[in-house]
Amino acid sequence: MPAPVLKPRTLYDKVWDDHVVHVQEDGLTLLYIDRHLVHEVTSPQAFEGLRTAGRSVRRTDCTLATVDHNLPTAPRNGYTKIEDYTTEPDSKAQCVALEENVKEFGLTYFGMRDRRQGIVHIIGPEQGFTLPGITCVCGDSHTSTHGAFGALAFGIGTSEVEHVLATQTLPQKKGKNMRISVDGDLHEGVTSKDVILHIIGVIGTAGGTGCVIEYAGSVFRGFSMEARMSVCNMSIEAGARAGMVTQAQSSAGARAGMAAPDDITFEYLKGRPLAPKGEMWDRALAYWRTLKTDEGAMFDKEVRINAQDIIPTVTWGTSPQDVAPITGKVPDPANIEDPVRRKSVERSLQYMGLTPNTPLTEIKIDKVFIGSCTNSRIEDLRSAAKIVLAAGPDAKVASHVYAMIVPGSGMIKEQAEAEGLDVIFKRAGFDWREAGCSMCLGMNPDQLRPQERCASTSNRNFEGRQGPGGRTHLLSPAMAAAAALTGYLTDARKFLGVEQNQSTPAIKELSASAFWIGPEPTLPELGAGNGTLASSVEPETAVLSDRKFTTWKGIAARLDMQNINTDVIISKQYLKISDFSLLGDALFETLRKDPITGTPTDFILNHPPFDKSKILICTGENFGCGSSRENAPWSFKVFGIRCIIAPSFADIFRSNTLQNGMLAIELAKEVCIGLAEDAETGAELEIDLEKNEIRRPNGQPPVTFSIDPFRRHCLLNGLDNIEITLQKADKIGEFEERRELLQPWLCTLGRKGGKIVASQGRADPLDW
Repeated sequence: MPAPVLKPRTLYDKVWDDHVVHVQEDGLTLLYIDRHLVHEVTSPQAFEGLRTAGRSVRRTDCTLATVDHNLPTAPRNGYTKIEDYTTEPDSKAQCVALEENVKEFGLTYFGMRDRRQGIVHIIGPEQGFTLPGITCVCGDSHTSTHGAFGALAFGIGTSEVEHVLATQTLPQKKGKNMRISVDGDLHEGVTSKDVILHIIGVIGTAGGTGCVIEYAGSVFRGFSMEARMSVCNMSIEAGARAGMVTQAQSSAGARAGMAAPDDITFEYLKGRPLAPKGEMWDRALAYWRTLKTDEGAMFDKEVRINAQDIIPTVTWGTSPQDVAPITGKVPDPANIEDPVRRKSVERSLQYMGLTPNTPLTEIKIDKVFIGSCTNSRIEDLRSAAKIVLAAGPDAKVASHVYAMIVPGSGMIKEQAEAEGLDVIFKRAGFDWREAGCSMCLGMNPDQLRPQERCASTSNRNFEGRQGPGGRTHLLSPAMAAAAALTGYLTDARKFLGVEQNQSTPAIKELSASAFWIGPEPTLPELGAGNGTLASSVEPETAVLSDRKFTTWKGIAARLDMQNINTDVIISKQYLKISDFSLLGDALFETLRKDPITGTPTDFILNHPPFDKSKILICTGENFGCGSSRENAPWSFKVFGIRCIIAPSFADIFRSNTLQNGMLAIELAKEVCIGLAEDAETGAELEIDLEKNEIRRPNGQPPVTFSIDPFRRHCLLNGLDNIEITLQKADKIGEFEERRELLQPWLCTLGRKGGKIVASQGRADPLDW
């Protein structure tokens, strides 16, 4: 009998299939998670959930923790304790809580005094913790960064963080395949940041919703690993759950085979502390070379872009899709036909303090931020330094500008200083900082003041993202450095090709491997997790009353906006509070209060009867885009809204609502408009999950909706997803046994008292 012909698969298909523990009839898949990264902001409630349920961490060797979001970036000399260095009370509480949690649950931790501490998405690849073909998650939406290695990497909410800690798995529905091909030669001065900003401008912030993007074409094939990470990092800004880079042949040809990862990937990983060594490296490499999209594999969506169409790019508005070439102008809303889009652009320009048709190069800035998980690697710092050098030995930051450089990790900082980059920056007037997330989201002291304008290498330009009332323009490190020197948004190409003064020192690029080995770090004394699947309730599944949803009735509020992001739903300062009762008043704070005076606006939730709304109806697309922060649905729930209706939702936001006993109902735009018109009358709507219908006032026929059957079952019965997963403990154990036989390099991290070790039986300063 002839062997069955296998359907051609994409890279995403293959990595997904390799991690399936169990599939239900409705397609919901229990997916095994190889690597889990943890930081201080999205983990406290997850650890508390474990503690309350009496559960342990399933695989302590698969989780790596660090502090990054709250941690200040001021000099740390003389500080030994994080509680002394972090002075803001709520930030301190989260940092201290993480240290206590990693001790209690036996996890490896890169603390403030550890030279390997840094931004969570920097240290994973830097240490070799991120590997090709793995699944990787973190309570942070920019986990998509790790897709540059041919990994399936995505952000999750706090409830899912707890789920991974307890079970090392996640229930997931498979997404669609999308390929974006960029072919041709890039213009001089165009970087990976320009490429991804251009892509988002082409497809929009909802262009990749429901998809995993594979980036293909000669441009990505020629990128370094650091450039690929920058691209994958911002996949979430295009609406995608994850992004992967493929080594593709020219998209002008037929659907030829694509290979990812490639030799650039292998060269980057070889020898890194947690990458496989010796025989394991050889076995891993043989497997990694099979990770390619098969010839003839089909994609649900395809986008092709000519590299020659891309020039240095900058954002002008309050969404990453609000982009223009640096040679362009601020758009004119009068030229936009779609009323919802026109209204959105008008609001953005008002917030940004910009006048239509203003040349972008005439926009004056106040601050420059070079850092974040998007652009704080050594190549990013070199790119900025080269602009400073090209400007001449007397180049200085403009007198009215404050410019800061924040390396992504302690090891990057060491390398940059060894290469003399810090001297170049400091001589020109830049502030050279310690590692951390810094001004990317301003959960630490690094923030913008109201109406300050920043040229930023970060990933989001949402309202208030870098500080209440702050105005953000996204761009590349080279463009940011150019802006710092001129005081205006500037085409970095004006500095390229300028003959350098012979007395100006050139950058001496060193190998990163020189910084992998160093003094043994001081780590907190760690406890030992028992590595078992502990179930707190046997044999029946726990019922959580606050997650039970059957019917819900009340007044609905109408909202005519598109791309409502999580920073608008709940400002980042509320990610640190321990008193969740405050979240209701904080819901939509930037819309409900003037950012400068704090006085109430005419926003609908400020006015009776809609200040008591129990349902929100949005007529614009892409609700809940942005961060994976679960505080967004929490704030709705505390306010009293347990159902949100919209034409489309960001994947993570919809998942987070379901985890919290809430509904995110997706309906056609015209249906949403009809329900919104009902809501304007102040009449009540009723959501009936048992009948899957929305009952309308005045005898109008009900509107039916659909929801994933398993999620519906859990909501109707108030079931605990972790407890349901724990009922499949045998299947998880069987999967792990197969995994250890087929991919042993994923299991050779080993455990030493609950800590990750660099290799079995190796005495080394990097044995943790």
